[in-house]
Amino acid sequence: MDAIWENLPYMLAGLKYTFGIAAIGIFFSFFLGTLLAVLRLSPIKWLHYPAVVYIEVVRSVPLILFIFFIYFLIAGMGYNISSFASASVAVVVFISTYIAEIVRAGILSIDSGQMEAARATGLSYARAMRLVVLPQAVRRMVPALVSEFTIVIKESSLAMVIGVPEFFNRVFTTNARVLTEPFALLGFAAFVYFVICFSLSWWSRRLEIRMDV
Repeated sequence: MDAIWENLPYMLAGLKYTFGIAAIGIFFSFFLGTLLAVLRLSPIKWLHYPAVVYIEVVRSVPLILFIFFIYFLIAGMGYNISSFASASVAVVVFISTYIAEIVRAGILSIDSGQMEAARATGLSYARAMRLVVLPQAVRRMVPALVSEFTIVIKESSLAMVIGVPEFFNRVFTTNARVLTEPFALLGFAAFVYFVICFSLSWWSRRLEIRMDV
């Protein structure tokens, strides 16, 4: 336990990078995922098929490959980009495809008569989706969205492969330096991730109750 207490400030300082990647990933992937879901459901073929291809291709590749690919691709193009920014972009690109499927399922769960009624009042497809269908679908998507967001927290640890000094990277570095308490340090990391993810799950359940009321 001495290794934990002696290195606690150093390890916990990595949480700002963990939360930073997660916050950027959650915020931008939600909007990109929603856009992809709407495009995939669009009756216009030149909007529908590119969205389908994008979603299926990205979902078939591991996140860690996207992190490496984006980091080295941007550097290879001559741009100076930080490892943090590269990891954040990779998370947004990757997670948005899963958000898209959640949003698509939420939209399809709404009775088709809602869209037909909205279109009958003169609303365009885009406005009917934004003003009528999506607000109803969001209520049903909350549990799945929060579950996906907890995954973002955990998968942010993969950013260590390109040198982002996030929480798990600092735990790993501490373990490599100390070499005497690996189980204690890894157990501490597991505990911290559990507290964060359990808190999100608890908040999700509270939000579901409030929205049902």
